[in-house]
This record gives sequence, structure tokens and C-alpha cells, in this order.
Amino acid sequence: MGEDVSDMHRFSARSEHGNTLPELLVVLVLIGAMASIAVPLLLSYLPSATANYAARELQSGLNRAKLMAVTTRQAVCVQPTASGYRFFQNTTCTGTPWSGAGTDANGVFSLANNITVALAAGSNPIFNQFGVAVQTGTLRVTGQTGSSMTVSVQASGRVTIP
Repeated sequence: MGEDVSDMHRFSARSEHGNTLPELLVVLVLIGAMASIAVPLLLSYLPSATANYAARELQSGLNRAKLMAVTTRQAVCVQPTASGYRFFQNTTCTGTPWSGAGTDANGVFSLANNITVALAAGSNPIFNQFGVAVQTGTLRVTGQTGSSMTVSVQASGRVTIP
């Protein structure tokens, strides 16, 4: 009852202030420490993630070639190019490449992020009208940083990323 009203406002006003400078500095130091750990991990993850994405994109393209062979009842040969891959509706990968949705003027399906595709083992994969690979092969996708992955076509026509 003998409390001064100005003392109550002063006391309650003091509890409503923001953070102190030392508290803010501690938070900034913690954020900086976490960032110094997270940024290198992220930078090392990105190249392998890019190659993984490209391998899955190529796997999808090879499955598309297999489906095209079944639906058109013609053999489809898949030829890797420097910037992607293309389809030929024959067993020799010669002549005019197939062009359609997703291809450029030369019939090339390009992979994202400047990924290159090359034959790693075997020959150009060829699927027959039953979706079976009459010629197997392993293709390698390589990113700009050198990270790479392989995509294999098995004799059964199954396309895998080992």
C-alpha cells in the first residue's frame, strides 16, 4: 500500500526490454559456428547430388527408349553424345536420329547442369520390340566437378544405377 506507482512502472518496464548485447553476441556466435559446419557439408554434397540426379534422368531416358521399342515394334538404339543422348530406330545407331518431345534440333536429349554422357562399358544399348536389350551397355554421367555415376542396361532390359 505504500508502494510508489512510479516504482511499479519502472520495474515492469525494465522486464519488457529486449535482449542485452552479450546475449545477442552469443546467439550470433552460435549461428556462425553452425554455418561454418553446414556450408562445407553442403558444398561437398551438391556435386554428388547433381550426378545422382543426372543418372536418374538418364535411367528414365533409357526406360523411355525401351518403351518406344515396345510401342513402335522397332528396335531402338541409344547413343550417348557429349551433352546427352539420342535415339535411333534401328540397331546400328546410324541415320537420322529420332526427334520428338524433349529433343533439340539434332534429336539430342540434353541433361541438366552441363552433365556429360559417355559409354563406360559395352556398346550402345539396343532394345528390341519386346523391351529386351539385344545389346547391353553401361553409360557414365559426369558433372563439371568430376563426380560421376554409371547407368547400366542389363540383358533383360532392366535399367539400373549400381
